[in-house]
Amino acid sequence: MQTYSLVPSRNLIMAERGMLKHAMPMKVISTFGMQKEMPTKKTDTVVFRRAVPIDADANGAPAVTAANYALQEGVTPNARTITYQDVQCTVQNYGVLMKLSSKAESLYEDDIPGDMQKLVGEHMATIEEQIAYGVVRGGTNVVYANGTTQAGLNTAINLNRLRQCARVLERGRAARVSSKLSSSVNFGTQAVAAAYLVFCHTDCENDVMNLPGFKDIVDYGSAKPLHEREFGACGQFRFVSSPEFRPTLSAGAAVAAGTFLVAGGVGAGAADVYPYVIVGEEAWGQVAVKGMGAIDPTYLPAKLKTHANPMGMFGYVGCTFWKTAIRLNENWMIRLEAAVTAL
Repeated sequence: MQTYSLVPSRNLIMAERGMLKHAMPMKVISTFGMQKEMPTKKTDTVVFRRAVPIDADANGAPAVTAANYALQEGVTPNARTITYQDVQCTVQNYGVLMKLSSKAESLYEDDIPGDMQKLVGEHMATIEEQIAYGVVRGGTNVVYANGTTQAGLNTAINLNRLRQCARVLERGRAARVSSKLSSSVNFGTQAVAAAYLVFCHTDCENDVMNLPGFKDIVDYGSAKPLHEREFGACGQFRFVSSPEFRPTLSAGAAVAAGTFLVAGGVGAGAADVYPYVIVGEEAWGQVAVKGMGAIDPTYLPAKLKTHANPMGMFGYVGCTFWKTAIRLNENWMIRLEAAVTAL
């Protein structure tokens, strides 16, 4: 609980009353994907349904043999039926709570309740980002910058492996991403320039910029970045970075000191493994409960007396929201894992 004595008062010194800027949440991957709202008082389970293409092969893409559809004079062809595929997910309630004393609320010089409300709301935005990233990163399609296992990784991202990822997506008939969540307060989407999206950690930017044919966003011309965190493109890929897209530390092969990042530094040892999550349109989705999709902060003042707080000694700041994310088509997403060059 936040008490008056936990934060030293500045009443006896001259202090700037304005708050210093702090680390802000970055909503990146959670602004993409298929966006759905579900009604309240129905169920906690959502089912995404799609019709399976005629002559679908193992990866869900149509594999048509034209000769099978040649008609014979006077003969009615065999009738086909439609098949559906369901993908089910369950929404989860998330929340964070902070507590403060009545003395801190009433006598401390800073607006502790106001600052708590702001920090709690921002923290929930970070949680939402991690929900989406954790789901999308867990896709079953994976390519390694070198070799065939994560433990053998000792190479940075390269153009051949990136093109291999594109080949997998194209074979699966993945459409390029053409929309994202609107930045307005209303739940909805807005159009963006079509491309395969690559989500990566900010540590990866240098290696991506060194790819042959890389184009910085300043050279896009009339084309606009699809997200404020986008930093460039290479062929049919748009790269978006965030420090929230964390690597797996020391999971790769042994590397010499100063060559690749190891345990977040530049020493010798097992290389850190960085995922490049590449997605097509509707490869994954996220669900919010209607009316609860936005982060909803709550403030219970310490002076509010209840049976649990009869003397008005403490208050609470917190917020909750309902959310889930789910991979809808494994063939429309792929993860490229690589080491990252030390600088």
